[in-house]
Amino acid sequence: MTTLTRRDFLKITAAGVPALAGIPDAALLSPILPVGRVAVESVNVHQEPESGSPLILTLSKDTLIQILRAVEADGPEGNRRWLQVEAGYIHSGDIQPVFFRPQIPSWSIERMTPAEVCVPIAQSYRTVEPEEQILYRLYFKSVHWVKGVKIGKRGKVWYILYDRQLTREYYAPGEHLRLIPPEQYAPLSTEIEPGKKRIEIRLSDQSLTAFESEEAVYETKVSTGLAGRHDTATPTGTFHIQIKVAGVHMGDGRLTADPLAYELPGVPWVSYFEIENGVALHGAYWHNDFGRPRSHGCVNMRPEDALWLYRWTAPPAPEATTKGTGGYGTRIVIR
Repeated sequence: MTTLTRRDFLKITAAGVPALAGIPDAALLSPILPVGRVAVESVNVHQEPESGSPLILTLSKDTLIQILRAVEADGPEGNRRWLQVEAGYIHSGDIQPVFFRPQIPSWSIERMTPAEVCVPIAQSYRTVEPEEQILYRLYFKSVHWVKGVKIGKRGKVWYILYDRQLTREYYAPGEHLRLIPPEQYAPLSTEIEPGKKRIEIRLSDQSLTAFESEEAVYETKVSTGLAGRHDTATPTGTFHIQIKVAGVHMGDGRLTADPLAYELPGVPWVSYFEIENGVALHGAYWHNDFGRPRSHGCVNMRPEDALWLYRWTAPPAPEATTKGTGGYGTRIVIR
């Protein structure tokens, strides 16, 4: 098995995709072909779309790679999708789809505002002047709280991020986060009586369906808890959403620059339904393996699916706050 170096990768890929080590400003590799980020410590590129196929090379975490096409082939039950890249094939479960959509940053923030990372990777810092001290890598589609602006050297705009779980502030380049206007997370289907909405999650096929009365209005694949351990299995039964928060820091709660540490800042669109154990519906940016059990007990889904449910479910959250919006909300049945 071969470990991919930056020089090797530049030779193999037609676009010259950088393997991000120090996380410089990421760049979109192509305006046409989709791009993926290696979301785990490493992934293998195979000669053919099957796990038993010869290994071509190994890609490390946060490498950006251009995707030529997706194919259905032999693979684990629930997710048989493979991605063809220039060198061969990678299973899709560990590759996050990403885009590069930098913003013109705001020079003034009047109130705490949720913001979405709009580039593959945004580097955050404990301090930005006089010396930058790196902290977490913030990933595409994660949601963070912006509480203010700091203007740096040569007019560079830094957003001041507030982490409620750690009660700490840190900084990220303003152009790498998109401030989310309230209309983009405003409640949906408000004309439907709250009691007529419900969510059903089937562990057997890792699916989630949203109903209005008896009509299915939304369906998606999810990743629930890994079975076999009491602390990672998703609970079954009937629950109600209790608290919704636009962005939450999950993990061990350490201040670290280690990209392999169990720290998940900016988990997007979180809807807690079992408060005692912190079990929730939420978006996931650290894998793309929806359709297979993968979580520590929560219900993982694509960030866009989590946002839709955040908007559609009760309690309604017309304003995003770091403490979240609470109430006796939409029923969830997990079988």
